[in-house]
Amino acid sequence: MQNFVIMRYFIPILVLLSVVLVGCKEEETTTTSSEARVNTFTFHKDTINPGLIEATYKIEHSGDTGLIYNKDSLRFGTRLDSVVPYVTYKATPGKAEFILPDTTVISTGSDTMNFAQDPIYLHVTSSNLENEQWYRISLTVHQVDPDLYVWSQLTEQIFAPQNCETKAVWLNGQLVLFVNNGFSTAIYRSLDGIKWTIEDAPIGLPTPCYVREIMEHDDVLYYIADDKLYQSRDQINWTSTDYTAAEFSPITMLMPFNNQAWCIVKDREQHAMHLATVTDTLIEVVTEVEGLVNGALPEHFPISDFAALTFDSSSERPRAMVVGGRAENGNAVNTRWNFEYATNGGYRMKDFSIEQPQFNSLTGISVIQYDGHLMMFGGIDNDQIWRSNMLLSDDEGMNWYVPDTAHNKLPDSYHTRQKQSVVVDDKNRIFIIGGQSQTQTFSDVYRGYLNSINW
Repeated sequence: MQNFVIMRYFIPILVLLSVVLVGCKEEETTTTSSEARVNTFTFHKDTINPGLIEATYKIEHSGDTGLIYNKDSLRFGTRLDSVVPYVTYKATPGKAEFILPDTTVISTGSDTMNFAQDPIYLHVTSSNLENEQWYRISLTVHQVDPDLYVWSQLTEQIFAPQNCETKAVWLNGQLVLFVNNGFSTAIYRSLDGIKWTIEDAPIGLPTPCYVREIMEHDDVLYYIADDKLYQSRDQINWTSTDYTAAEFSPITMLMPFNNQAWCIVKDREQHAMHLATVTDTLIEVVTEVEGLVNGALPEHFPISDFAALTFDSSSERPRAMVVGGRAENGNAVNTRWNFEYATNGGYRMKDFSIEQPQFNSLTGISVIQYDGHLMMFGGIDNDQIWRSNMLLSDDEGMNWYVPDTAHNKLPDSYHTRQKQSVVVDDKNRIFIIGGQSQTQTFSDVYRGYLNSINW
């Protein structure tokens, strides 16, 4: 009887509690939101297009139609025809659908869509069905290949070439070209490599003049011949200093290095070659060079027809390379001399070709630094065989390789050559000017640049 009484009062209580709980559950499930805005936008991980998820996407909610876009253009070649967008919202929407030109897709978070169309919209409806928000989705992809070198011929002929030697430099915002035919020297100038004007003949230079040995440093031009050092600040007027009676005979200019003009001199008594620097008219022998015995250059160090380049190393130290050329005995050399300014104030040099003898002896080449690479152009080997038009080095001259022609290829009109001038202007454009083959002299001009060099 007592149990009956307890159950009599307990059962109504259970019924009342169940009604309350059910009521709470129904109230919770029917809670809705008036929010219809997008919180974040990106794409699901895509191994074909990894750049999609690496990109930053912006969301603008202003106006009747907001905007979803990528902050920076996606990499060239990024495919958008098969992507899976991933969207989060301020609140769970009642419906979200992508409106594409050819279809409408209700968003589930796993739908593959073709975003290589325009226009594309995202339509979001709040869960209470009272508000909606439209977004225009605008994705931009680089339309040019950033790794592509664009080469073109600017002019076929600056002058009528007849066994001429040429040397071009970039100086004071213009291309300056020296041309010597064995009897006289002419100067041509250009701002763009297309239009050239001839100047008055330089005054004070000897005839003949091996103009390829003219060197520029700090807006001053230098040239050495017959124990004389020639200098000019305006390219037209040259002064000379005679070193016939000096202890060391100047042989040739070498390179600008560590804010100094370097040359090669010869000891008149010991007949050894040495490195030296030029200050105004003073030539001073460099005595502290690690790698040299008694400061004397080895017999296979080039004194003519070499290529020299100055640049800053990855450790931000002054570096220089002297590549190929001919030694004093006239033989072509297979050397790639590396110069470095040490932290202790001294210099060191090393021949990279000892460890990596990748190519034969080369003469008539040109070397520049561009976009973190060293680039070598033209030249012939000791057997008078023409080498590759272009070689690249990613490790500051240790190893060299032929570039991928899909990204870096000279025009078909370009003829293999040597003794060309290669310069880079202040807009990061490469100019290849003139040169020689076995049968002709060139006075043409080619220009090239990397698409992304100034991005």
